[in-house]
Amino acid sequence: METSNVMKQNEHYNLNSTPQLTAIQKSFSYIQKAVEEHKAKFNSQDVFFIVDYGCAHGANSFVAIQAIIKALTQKYGLTIENQISVIYNDLPQNDWSALFQVASQSSVTSLASGKSFYQQILPSNTVQFGYTSTAIHWLSKKPCNLQQHCIALGGKSSAEELKLWSTQAAEDYRLFLQHRSIELKRGAVLVCVNLSRNNINETGYLGTEHNLYRSAITVLDQDELLNYNILVYYRSLEEQTDPTLLKELNFELICADLHLLENLIYEDYHQKNIDFDEFIEKYTESVLSWSESSFTSCLRKDRTKEEQMKISEEFWNEFRNGVRLQGAEPFKHNPYQSYVVLRKL
Repeated sequence: METSNVMKQNEHYNLNSTPQLTAIQKSFSYIQKAVEEHKAKFNSQDVFFIVDYGCAHGANSFVAIQAIIKALTQKYGLTIENQISVIYNDLPQNDWSALFQVASQSSVTSLASGKSFYQQILPSNTVQFGYTSTAIHWLSKKPCNLQQHCIALGGKSSAEELKLWSTQAAEDYRLFLQHRSIELKRGAVLVCVNLSRNNINETGYLGTEHNLYRSAITVLDQDELLNYNILVYYRSLEEQTDPTLLKELNFELICADLHLLENLIYEDYHQKNIDFDEFIEKYTESVLSWSESSFTSCLRKDRTKEEQMKISEEFWNEFRNGVRLQGAEPFKHNPYQSYVVLRKL
């Protein structure tokens, strides 16, 4: 399991992840739809398990969980809160202390699971409501080094590279759904919010992806540049809703949509709530919060800590310069987001 898929620690991700929060806020209507379609049986003695797969440091996850609980109480009554237990799942290296600080605000029972969501998290037939947002685009391992970019769908990959990365993404997605199908009770629901691409393979995020690679070229040695691969793959809506795959894994599709969301940092700038310098800093910090570990993991192990810190600082200064040179417009959108609601048969 790769360890470069970890968000920046010490509250940084919680404080700089408004693009991810936008995706969660857009999911509220899909959460409502999922609750309406929830058919799993339970009685007053059962624990009602809600699981967030890929919760990160909790600030955004907490918003989603509260929306789920609100929709459930509207359908089943306030007493269901006494039965709810929320499982926050992420990698063992996650900043769990930040998560616990957020989760402690809730009146329902909150537990944590430090395992990859490409494994089974809970016992079979126990989960009533599964949720994941901006998480399962991270792959479980690197298929191969990319020769000319840090992102597989950055427009520079060879046909062979793309084949390896798309195959890994398909295998990981199958694993994710397979384990969720085992965990979910019959009639339970799963809401998947995922970074995606449209039908002409656009992610909506090329400006940021190119700026990351351009910045890396300026500060990394050739061997490090070759290893600088961000382990993400934006699956198409068709890949996520393949009827054969869903049928094989005992899921039925409730609904699936694709949206290109605005970046709230850009909106603040566009509405003159912040100036251009503030936009550059806020946008850079938001990208840094989810991608820094991918950069630091490619640095040679013989570099001293001081060297690594200096190179990282130079890299993010180059990233800021790239935003300054291009202006805010190329960074106005978040990536495409898919919204898929499934029910366990």
